[in-house]
Amino acid sequence: MRLFEPDNDGRHRNYLYFVCDGLLATPWWDLDGHRRIDRLLLPDDSVLTTHNLYTDKQASYYVAALRRSTVIRIPADALRAYKESCSEADTLVDVMEQKKLKQYIAKNRLMLIKDERERYAEFVRDGYMKPLRLVTSQQEQADYLNISRVTITRVNRDI
Repeated sequence: MRLFEPDNDGRHRNYLYFVCDGLLATPWWDLDGHRRIDRLLLPDDSVLTTHNLYTDKQASYYVAALRRSTVIRIPADALRAYKESCSEADTLVDVMEQKKLKQYIAKNRLMLIKDERERYAEFVRDGYMKPLRLVTSQQEQADYLNISRVTITRVNRDI
């Protein structure tokens, strides 16, 4: 189920989604029609429908629920106003950005591993990735790591 998709009609819908329960993702499809997952969103994660809090430029990704999920949708303008009037909101926005950056850094480190079997083995060993590994299916892991499900099966057989 898609929670958000980029506008084609020129109207801007600027929201922040907080994940309370479940699993969301920002998927896309490559030229061969394979689903790829850019980012996985666990409970306590968040995602904006714009590039950042201070722009109206729409994000080019979809936000989709991979599991039955509970989310809170907050207009970005309300969060922006809250951030400008309350110093604690600065901390909240910083925490949200840091969580996002940590996942991107961890994933980029994995994606630099050329050998797909070693990439998945490192995903399994990585402590930061453990929560993602525990709640995702092998197909979701394959889509996240840009590898085949067969590769995951082979690595698991060898472990």
